Amino acid sequence: MTLTIPISRFRRLLFAVLQAVAPARASAAAHAQLSQLYDRWGTAVFRAAYAYLHNKSDAEDVLQDTFLQYMRTSPELESPAHEKAWLLRVAINLSKNKLNSAWFKRTDTLEEGYPCADLDSNLAFVWDAVRALPSKYREPIHLFYHEGYSTAEIARILGQKESTVRSLLHRGRSMLKETLKEAYDFDE
Repeated sequence: MTLTIPISRFRRLLFAVLQAVAPARASAAAHAQLSQLYDRWGTAVFRAAYAYLHNKSDAEDVLQDTFLQYMRTSPELESPAHEKAWLLRVAINLSKNKLNSAWFKRTDTLEEGYPCADLDSNLAFVWDAVRALPSKYREPIHLFYHEGYSTAEIARILGQKESTVRSLLHRGRSMLKETLKEAYDFDE
């Protein structure tokens, strides 16, 4: 399973929605900005949404809604790292909102593989184990190992203390160690 949505289709769709929602902002410059933003952070936003929702189509919806939120609010961000953190925070919040909606609770999910183009098929069981963790452990583990954030950056993204993030990472790793003990001998 590939991770990316065809860029041209996504850009056209998002720009069409932007024109309908905010016609005054739908300029060529806005389209170029949206394209650059998607090229830089689209994959990371999609992965974060998928980590919560475990469904490609729902993750695509969150991806689109995240970029629409960015275009609607036009936040003043200091750096590309802050831009990525803002987009991930919005995607996480939208994913949580979707999970808590009454409609979503009444539906059954279709299991799909973890969408990562560079994921070794021998390690797929690890990401399955990560997905099975409770959300409070899954979030920091995903952000630390998959997105490459430091504990201080994760603390800012999740709105928690850095020591709390380190504790959650430690407990999450311990839970993974127990879960994966049969598949791999950690004592070697």
